[in-house]
Amino acid sequence: MIHIGARPGHGRVIRVVVLGEYRADRLVGPLRRAGAEVVVLGFLDLAAYLGPDVLCGRLPADASDDTILALLDDWRADITIPNMCSPGQEQALRGYARIGPRRRASGHEMPVHSREFAVLATDKVAFHRVAERRGWPAPRGAVCAGPRELITAADRIGLPAVVKEARSESLAGRRHVPDRRVLHRIRTELRYPLLLQEAVRGEEFAVELLSGPARTIAWPIASLGPLDAECAPGRRARVQPATVPERARRELARVIADIVRTARPFGPWQIDFAVSDDGRLHLIELNGRCGGVSNMSWACTGLDPHAAHVAAVLGRMPPAPHPRRAALEFPVPNGVLLPAPPPGIDLLTFPGNPGNQGPWHSGAQRVVLAVPRHAPARARVWLQNLPAQALSIRPGSIVTQLAHGMRTLATGSGTVPNLR
Repeated sequence: MIHIGARPGHGRVIRVVVLGEYRADRLVGPLRRAGAEVVVLGFLDLAAYLGPDVLCGRLPADASDDTILALLDDWRADITIPNMCSPGQEQALRGYARIGPRRRASGHEMPVHSREFAVLATDKVAFHRVAERRGWPAPRGAVCAGPRELITAADRIGLPAVVKEARSESLAGRRHVPDRRVLHRIRTELRYPLLLQEAVRGEEFAVELLSGPARTIAWPIASLGPLDAECAPGRRARVQPATVPERARRELARVIADIVRTARPFGPWQIDFAVSDDGRLHLIELNGRCGGVSNMSWACTGLDPHAAHVAAVLGRMPPAPHPRRAALEFPVPNGVLLPAPPPGIDLLTFPGNPGNQGPWHSGAQRVVLAVPRHAPARARVWLQNLPAQALSIRPGSIVTQLAHGMRTLATGSGTVPNLR
């Protein structure tokens, strides 16, 4: 166990250095409450985001392992917490997996995922190959080294399909291919190698996990809504907890157990998956960090995954969280103020993360409506009476997702079973 506070014989408080600005505000508070001195190193000016009283520094772009190690020495890091910023920094996970053991060898703490897991989370081609080898359920696909192989794979897999560049960043490097006309138009624009996969018809889901040295815990399953050609779950209404067919839920638990045993994740991670119209599970990808559903995870269970990660780093692995409310997340155009929710229902807003740009972020903010078991009718009426300018998606899809979450909350079926 790591004890935060004055170091015996050293007369100073332990310093924790956070690498990356992604939701660093959610790490700073718990670390400070534990008595640590906190430094956040990022790629942007973070003063406006974290406040003037937080010590901040810059991470160099495309830094080598030795550069990062020297930087941690310069900042006198006793504990280092690698963090991700989406988009643009997913590939840093590989470097952190290499650096962590070197920091520990020098007597400093740096919890990191294994190199094997880092590859799965940052290389979609490698993930597909391992899934095939280990028997994990994934969409039918083919690895393509160039345009000619892409055309051949499309003939075999069929269209519509999705292409995923091997080491693409979040919100980038994937394209929906509806027909051969689009395929021929984009085949020379893509970066190879890449993965061509069948376009699964069904519903998209996510589950956040936290792995420690002895066990893994999972937050409730979240529905990201029906799969669409845009590959953009951030533009849909989403809800937690969510129900998946029992067969798919058991298969998900089996896959998670196999990933933990063979790839050895250590820290926060996320699985994105789909359930097709015939009830089958299809793995989409892994992320090696707290993911895009963390706001819902916090609102649904009361346990913030980022704060849980801090507790685990400090040697206090939290118990598995359980759903207490339905957390409904939907996009609202920037500048639009929503009316107050009914009594007993919380409307939660979260600050945007610096560096996030594009239509998924700059045009709208995401809010979370936290609805207890006894209040679905009041929440539904409130949603149906929202002014048209308050929503950027169909109101009916939001109400449908609310009903999904409330049903799951009532049945208790929205968690991963038998997880150890």
